[in-house]
Amino acid sequence: MIHGVQLSDLRIIADEHGAVLHMLKSTDTTFAGFGEVYFSRISMGERKAWRRHHIATAQIAVPVGQVRFALYDDREESPTHSVTWDITLGTSNYQLMTIPPRLWFAFCNVGVGDALIANCSSEPHDPARVDRQDLATTSIPYVWRD
Repeated sequence: MIHGVQLSDLRIIADEHGAVLHMLKSTDTTFAGFGEVYFSRISMGERKAWRRHHIATAQIAVPVGQVRFALYDDREESPTHSVTWDITLGTSNYQLMTIPPRLWFAFCNVGVGDALIANCSSEPHDPARVDRQDLATTSIPYVWRD
């Protein structure tokens, strides 16, 4: 795991009519604040490029599908500097992943059909406070696997 990243088990309440999937409460110890909530739909087999938020904390859950997240820590002061790590979240591993600022992350839909990512960001999106890199960059030593 990468320093500062937190995983929290989430609750699914299901019955014969469907399910309620909890994500985040303001009383949770991992709650980093509310800037905006957005959803990202990703088609089967697709990947989204590397991104790093300067000040925002990402609070992410995957209520639909299966998504592999890759993270890379290039923070010089971090005890996990230069570490890469990945985890698959989704309906079979329903957790909240809290990603602190300044960590690179990218993701790939590894399920069957579209996937949906929910992010409760601690800050409103500001393109000037996000860095992006292509998935094929050589500055991030992560190897995508199928």
